[in-house]
Amino acid sequence: MEFEFTKRECDFGTVFTPTLPIIFDGFPVGHALVDTGADITLLPLEINNILNLELDTDHAIAIGSAGGGIFKAIPAKKKVEYTLEHSGFQPIKWKGTVYFAPRQPTILLGQHQCLSELSITLDGPRRKIRVNAK
Repeated sequence: MEFEFTKRECDFGTVFTPTLPIIFDGFPVGHALVDTGADITLLPLEINNILNLELDTDHAIAIGSAGGGIFKAIPAKKKVEYTLEHSGFQPIKWKGTVYFAPRQPTILLGQHQCLSELSITLDGPRRKIRVNAK
């Protein structure tokens, strides 16, 4: 599967970022940032209003942000089914743990039980991301 990078405007101009149109447990939640430096997949807490997952507050973990701050990430009690779909291709599906954080502005796809389950090629000059099942 091949996807276009997402175009967005910022203070210093136009940037193109690698995102994927992700589905969790059958709910399309939009484009998620492929964050190869993130240990875990992190979702805004508000998305759980759609997914309605039971959260495991006893196993919340402290996460350091890129800006230097620390916040708590709360895992779901059960693994979710991740799905990537693209016309002309069989869907890619796998199971993994997702974490939630209040005031998290973006869905981040991290290494643990997510990016580690995929073969990903970032093609910056073409602004494309290629994804295959492992």
